[in-house]
Amino acid sequence: MTPRRFRLTATALVASATLVALGVAPAMSASAADHGGNARGKIARAENGDLQRYIIRLGEGANVGSIARAITGSGRVIGVQQALGTVVVETSPEIAAAVEALPGVVAVTEDGVLQAQSLGFNPSSYPGAMTNVTRVVGANTAWQGGYTGDGVDVALIDTGVSPVAALNNATKVVVGPDLSFESQDPNLTFLDSYGHGTHMAGIIAGREVAKGSGSSYASDTGNFYGMAPDSRLISLKVADNQGAVDVSQVVAAIDWVVQSKNLYGLNIKVLNLSYGSASPQSPEADPLSWAAEVAWKKGIVVVASAGNEGDNQPGLSNPAYNPWILAVGAADTKGTDAKTDDVVPGFSAKQGGNWGTRAPDIVAPGVSIVAPGVVNSNVYAANSSARVGNGFIKGSGTSQAAAVVSGAVACLLQARPNLSPDQVKAVLKSTADSLPGQQTKAQGSGELDLAEALTASVPATQNNPNGNGTGSIESARGGFHVALDGVELRGEIDIMGKNWNNNQTALDAWNLSAIKADGSFNTTPWTGTAFVVDDVSWAGRTWGGRTWGGRTWAGAWGGRTWGGRTWGGRTWTGTAWSSGSWSSPVQSPSWAAQIWAGSGWK
Repeated sequence: MTPRRFRLTATALVASATLVALGVAPAMSASAADHGGNARGKIARAENGDLQRYIIRLGEGANVGSIARAITGSGRVIGVQQALGTVVVETSPEIAAAVEALPGVVAVTEDGVLQAQSLGFNPSSYPGAMTNVTRVVGANTAWQGGYTGDGVDVALIDTGVSPVAALNNATKVVVGPDLSFESQDPNLTFLDSYGHGTHMAGIIAGREVAKGSGSSYASDTGNFYGMAPDSRLISLKVADNQGAVDVSQVVAAIDWVVQSKNLYGLNIKVLNLSYGSASPQSPEADPLSWAAEVAWKKGIVVVASAGNEGDNQPGLSNPAYNPWILAVGAADTKGTDAKTDDVVPGFSAKQGGNWGTRAPDIVAPGVSIVAPGVVNSNVYAANSSARVGNGFIKGSGTSQAAAVVSGAVACLLQARPNLSPDQVKAVLKSTADSLPGQQTKAQGSGELDLAEALTASVPATQNNPNGNGTGSIESARGGFHVALDGVELRGEIDIMGKNWNNNQTALDAWNLSAIKADGSFNTTPWTGTAFVVDDVSWAGRTWGGRTWGGRTWAGAWGGRTWGGRTWGGRTWTGTAWSSGSWSSPVQSPSWAAQIWAGSGWK
């Protein structure tokens, strides 16, 4: 956008005098400014005295401290972006005008909403671009019918979400509790330093432009749209910039989603879990599987990635192996709209293993899906070959496929709000398109067809053994362990070092009391107790919505203690997220590939 520029007037001179009183001298005289003798003299006062947000662009020798002193008492400093050479402030137009005269200040411009004009790439040349994916699976048909996910909240338990262009609308994201090891660092709280969660969020509900009609979305090939562009995301961050997370954190996050689904103005109907561990115990007993089953039976459609070890071992990941929830494998569209040439890639998990009767329920596009990346995140920095256009990145895996289905479910539930989770699953399976030549154990009922699901009759629903969740939290980890200073978290304890009472924790989950009124989980405070004003800033913009009041954590295991430290991914290791490779060709999965359910950034 073109920044508003103003002429310095007498009122602005008063502001300049205020700066002098604060001990900060303007770089030019008032007369020079008044007569336009300096280009800076031609800026900055608005028609009213309200505080406004400004971006201050700095040059060589700029003194950030001087700017902060100038603003104090007449506004506040929102953030300093050293890498960008900018300072974001809220102040009056008069103070803003005078600040621009300070030494080292290049320009002061009003902040404003910027809308991307293009993706920076030609979608037709990328089979995995969402422009193509939404057409192939029938989302465009849903949009044209007015079903864009509006009014449906999708909970995303992942690595956080950063407000990149496609997710920066003030009504797009509400931040739930940050249960990650980075929650103690105010610079990282809620934000996605790993890069997986933002990618999923964009696929589910991204939208680069202002809210419009579904038909306008369907005809627009120049901007980015996720599957449900008008749905709202509820982001719960559980992993740090290495993707490190313990099962106990994911269980706590699921419990919060279930208890909060209709509180605080939320309407959570869908939960995306692009996560998986290799639990050896039955899905009925496993605590993570049980948490997902409780969410399902309490009215939330749980969409879980099937896993990415299909090339190496049979069987679905935990919690996708729970027979109640919706397990999603990946499909490769081969760049065509016809599904007759679609295949299930080798990495996508297949029926077999310890619990061999369970296959994916359906598959969805999950190869080279182009969606937002987070610049300087772990994934974006490490996979330059996967970057596309203006801040996008290609990713392959059952993570991406699950996100496609989560967005589809949001559209379906807007169209058919009375469908139960069992009915949603039955409709999606009955309308999925069978892929010729592909094994049932790999494709399940076939590939997602949202257009057919919008009007299909509801077939008989499922009847599976009920879980109980009384199994081992250590077994639920499936051999994946986070570590603090070389000491791994093992045994029947959570990240706070508290004993995991299997029976009581499972019962509390069912009774919707696992997270207590004081924000405690398993006897220890984990979260705050209420939403607070959102103060997350990204590149000078305030992220819309409210955030969850956090806690300062302290925990211990193996004789080691932690609390209030900045993690930054330096001391934590683990294996958890199922997005394994973000480059081309698909690489052998790393630990981060095994549990955040994707197979590659490519």
